[in-house]
Amino acid sequence: MQTQKKELETGLLSVDLGNFRIGDQETTRDAYHAMILEEGEDIANLADDIIKLGLSPAELFIVCPDPDKKGHFVVCEGNRRMTAIRLLENPALASGTSVHSRFVALAKQYAIKPLKRVSCVVMDDKESAFVWIERKHRDLGGRGVAQWGATATGRADAFRGKIRASRAVLDHLRARRLLPGTLEASLSRQTTNLDRVFQMPYLASALGVKIEKDGAITYGNGDQKRGDDLLLRMVKHMAVAGFTVDKIRHLSDRKDFIDEFVDHAVLAEPTEEPPPIGAARHKTTRTTKTKRRAASPLERTTLALRGREFTLVISEPRLNALYEEALHLNPDNLPNSAAILTRVFLELSTDHYLTKAKAPLPKGHADKGRRYWSDMGISLKEKISVALKLLDPTGNDPSLKEARKALSTSDALHSVEALHDFIHHIKSDPDPKEVKRIWARWHPYLSLLFDTLQTLKR
Repeated sequence: MQTQKKELETGLLSVDLGNFRIGDQETTRDAYHAMILEEGEDIANLADDIIKLGLSPAELFIVCPDPDKKGHFVVCEGNRRMTAIRLLENPALASGTSVHSRFVALAKQYAIKPLKRVSCVVMDDKESAFVWIERKHRDLGGRGVAQWGATATGRADAFRGKIRASRAVLDHLRARRLLPGTLEASLSRQTTNLDRVFQMPYLASALGVKIEKDGAITYGNGDQKRGDDLLLRMVKHMAVAGFTVDKIRHLSDRKDFIDEFVDHAVLAEPTEEPPPIGAARHKTTRTTKTKRRAASPLERTTLALRGREFTLVISEPRLNALYEEALHLNPDNLPNSAAILTRVFLELSTDHYLTKAKAPLPKGHADKGRRYWSDMGISLKEKISVALKLLDPTGNDPSLKEARKALSTSDALHSVEALHDFIHHIKSDPDPKEVKRIWARWHPYLSLLFDTLQTLKR
């Protein structure tokens, strides 16, 4: 096995189209998008770290000669870093993804002092590199890199003056004699999950609970008893035997979990803004401005998401009328109407898009004499599946993750099967908060669909 350390120009390096993290890809752009889909905001965080600290001197790229380009190399180990560098060099490569705008901003900082060369270990081929790649990413009984456990991580955080969120919450409850031994024993196996939830900034905006880096816990409205009760409810929920990381694996899952406790929130009440220093405190008939907290999506009183950033531009009259109703219908008062409207609006919007995009009917349906996407016998799942392939041919757009999930599992809250039940099952009992969540999860799909329809008109 030949190895050689070299400083190589970044322009001579290419990502591995078959790297193990993202699987086989057709093109380098597909590989970048697949990495973004896999990593989400983490890839932008890595790019930010590279700008601030540079590349880690403890981790060199492992590369091998590119068989298709003489003098060029394929990155066998370090594809996350290589992708981050490429997106910093050219943020347009992230166009259409959730991190595009962030890379546009980061690229301006990176351009001040870009990386020209990087330290690499050159090996004969990927097979030669595999032995070291495996030791970096797999547990081989101590033969490779060993990640810190929860305890070691806590010690490292303490060294830097930071207390883990899980430790802060448990210490807080323990100090107030609210943590029975049996509950604490159950939670000792859940510290990582506790961190996933309690370290989220969303906790403060949605529930009013703020956990400082030094472990201090404060409640927005100052109600200590109610705040402690809220924390206790949350940790008890996470202590039950069936609670696993799968329930909070993704950001949207963790937000949904936090939203389950909004009825027990300890948010600060809106307060009046004080007048400018030196200004006279005269009585006035003008409306006093107030500081308002950011509302949780579940606190909205409409089915459709409101706000300029969520507005759907719809030209088709019937769909626009339905959308207007969704912008005014309150699911808290009319949950069944909201659920049915969601299902109807989703299907009619998809039918309209497929028709305008001139998407051919699947052969099986055409052979049965069906001519239009609205014909009986074509399932909603089939329609959305075809629409997704047109909207996102590579299947890598992170904004469509929830739409793809709705097709792949019947367990998802917003699955096509769940929407089907709203209309066809007499026992269906829609919950207002769940209906709001369902619309929110389908919103990115609807937004891209109607944006695309606007381009088709041109």
